[in-house]
Amino acid sequence: MRTTAVDRKELVTRLKREFGEGEPIFTKEIINSWKEYSRPRIFQMLKELCNDGTMSRYSRGVYYFPETSFWNAPLPLDVTKVAEKRYMKADGRVFGYYSGLTLLNMIGLTNQVPNTREIVTTNETNRVRKVVIGKFYFRIRRSKIQVTEENAPLLQALEIFNKIDAPLVRYQKENILALIGNKRIDGTLLSECAECFPKRALKNLMKEIGYLVA
Repeated sequence: MRTTAVDRKELVTRLKREFGEGEPIFTKEIINSWKEYSRPRIFQMLKELCNDGTMSRYSRGVYYFPETSFWNAPLPLDVTKVAEKRYMKADGRVFGYYSGLTLLNMIGLTNQVPNTREIVTTNETNRVRKVVIGKFYFRIRRSKIQVTEENAPLLQALEIFNKIDAPLVRYQKENILALIGNKRIDGTLLSECAECFPKRALKNLMKEIGYLVA
């Protein structure tokens, strides 16, 4: 049965209020937000909204309201937002972080731009797998520890110190300090995170920024 204009307008109003424009909206979020209707009815509405240009389908299970450019043209959805919401942070929770060459490039330890972005996450059942989001490749690794907002920066720092072999230059150390929030490091939390890495990671961290550990 074809949905009414009132139904579609109410759905758009509700979703825009909850998610805004230019942000990924997963199918399960739409279903949870619109519990009054059946799944077939919801998918019918989504199809109609995409057909008339109100919404766009990024990929299977991912929709968004396009933002408009200076020339009033619809802007594509940023793949980073999709990946981060699915594997790193959503609903005020942090459950993943960038790793590998992606992380090293962010910190300035390498100029190499990886073809495949790496993410470590709690939101994954496989030890490691390669996924495609949009037209981009991501290597997703299951974390050995529950990732939280508190320990994610330390896990990233240990990732970095597990890979370095030479003393850091000043700007590199400053970037790592900014990553952990330029604050004292909880020694107990650091010890828990260090269990996920070879001993050299903690050794190098203590050598470079051990004065911050409380």
